[in-house]
Amino acid sequence: MPAGQRMEARRKEQLEADARAMEKNFTRDWRAGDVYAPHDLSAAEARKWKKRKAPTTDAFDALSMNPLDCYKNFSIMSEYMTAMGRIKHSRQTGLRPVNQRKIAKAIRRAIGVGLMPSIHRHPELLKRELMDTHKTGRLG
Repeated sequence: MPAGQRMEARRKEQLEADARAMEKNFTRDWRAGDVYAPHDLSAAEARKWKKRKAPTTDAFDALSMNPLDCYKNFSIMSEYMTAMGRIKHSRQTGLRPVNQRKIAKAIRRAIGVGLMPSIHRHPELLKRELMDTHKTGRLG
């Protein structure tokens, strides 16, 4: 292969790598017909649309806590439940299997005792989220 073709192939690979890197930064799903301004493609705007990843460390191991002892704390329990009252999957929580089972048991225990609602988030947390939404102007 001549040197000119090799350089062209390298340049093409570099452009493809740059395009993949840009796709990682701009995670907003653009649809046909969407109108956007130049600032929509800025780094600050891209951070707003960045998809959240599951934690890589187990929070209970890092804090040396037993999840079963936290069943009385609804704010901790609600972090591991969806808005509809379901227990989040370990892919979302980032917990080890042992701690995932313990947190699930603690949530079921809190619901059974009546400390935690079984179908939605606690009203105090909903109020806090609503206030945060009004302050920042966006969800999350």
